Amino acid sequence: MAETEAKPEGFGASHTSFYTSAVAKDSYATLAEILDSKIADEGVRTVVTEMLDAAVKITQALRVNLVTVADAQNSVFGDVQLGVDVIADDLMWDACKASKVVQVGSSEEEPVLVETNKDGRFTVCWDPLDGSSIVDNNWAVGTMIGIWDKTTGMLGATGRDQVSPP
Repeated sequence: MAETEAKPEGFGASHTSFYTSAVAKDSYATLAEILDSKIADEGVRTVVTEMLDAAVKITQALRVNLVTVADAQNSVFGDVQLGVDVIADDLMWDACKASKVVQVGSSEEEPVLVETNKDGRFTVCWDPLDGSSIVDNNWAVGTMIGIWDKTTGMLGATGRDQVSPP
């Protein structure tokens, strides 16, 4: 009879996933506290917070809107746009236009650079709802966001040029 392989401590009952050893706390740091400790630049903290707030609004919109094909198909890439793609994109544009720190925005749904605030500091580009073609199956989707300082901009920039916490 074959000897069973011993699994390292911490593997789950199925032996395919790890269980955490984390212990619940009475309280946790707020997002503002975490960002304050990780990001020294106040402008970067502001734009990150604004984009996270927009992502929350997208999450809320996904919970209450049906997944249907959008009335107008505006994807320059030939993708079928869903109503939730348009809603998510509109929420990201609203966030960028309301921001005092975002100078330029661009979306996968509308891949042109649009000035939102001439006095802003950052270029923000996004895919408002990556994976939307599988959202009606209740699969994971997400909002992908890149943030660059206006000194770099987006055109010709690389991922390493993005502003981000250390």
